[in-house]
Amino acid sequence: MTKRALIFRHMQEDTGGLYPALLRERGFEVIIHDWQFGEAPSAATLNRSDLLVVLGGAQNVWQEDEHPWLAHEKAIIADWAGNSAKPYVGLCLGHQLLADSLGGEVGLAGEREVGMCSVEFAGETGECRTFHGFTGHTPVTQWHEAEVTRAPDGASVLAMSPACAIQMLKVGDHAFSTQFHHEWDLPTVTGWIPAWKQEMDKATGQPGTYAGFHRAMGEAEPRLDRLSRTLFDAFMRAQGW
Repeated sequence: MTKRALIFRHMQEDTGGLYPALLRERGFEVIIHDWQFGEAPSAATLNRSDLLVVLGGAQNVWQEDEHPWLAHEKAIIADWAGNSAKPYVGLCLGHQLLADSLGGEVGLAGEREVGMCSVEFAGETGECRTFHGFTGHTPVTQWHEAEVTRAPDGASVLAMSPACAIQMLKVGDHAFSTQFHHEWDLPTVTGWIPAWKQEMDKATGQPGTYAGFHRAMGEAEPRLDRLSRTLFDAFMRAQGW
């Protein structure tokens, strides 16, 4: 039987980066649901799905007045990843939505991370350690102004950075999420619409931020790709897929 991955998207121009191709390589049918139009997926769509992948977005988890559909999305995530313990992957906003939906807290970041940054992976007691071959400062791509400030009860924090203490969450064996965009590869950021490239410059107040980010991604691409695939493969193995 064909497995189905349901992707929640919050900006129509978001391609999902590597994830649709990685999922199709594993034999998944990929279904994309666009939340920004305000409608929830049908119960039939949810019931037929085996995996939920929640992408990033310009919205913040607390903006339910501006985006009323956020409340419905969070209720679905709470039932999916919390009550039902079904497979879940969260990316940036999807990371924050997982934390918020399961009783954690999200707030404005003390320091924005935009562009090429680094994280360190953590052991169960918080010490830095090797994670699937990644040791020390590992390059990642970032773009966020909010962050998870308190992990949900029972969740493990598996990565951190100097600017953000909760860069990666794991809930049981069925759910994981990253503040960093491990779905981005060089073709993804090359293909961004012009407005996004300009917005990255505005986010830092420094002209040329996107151009510098693009160059740095090119230099780090082999390691970034290895991290993306390592995280994806580890999650798939945990689900028995």
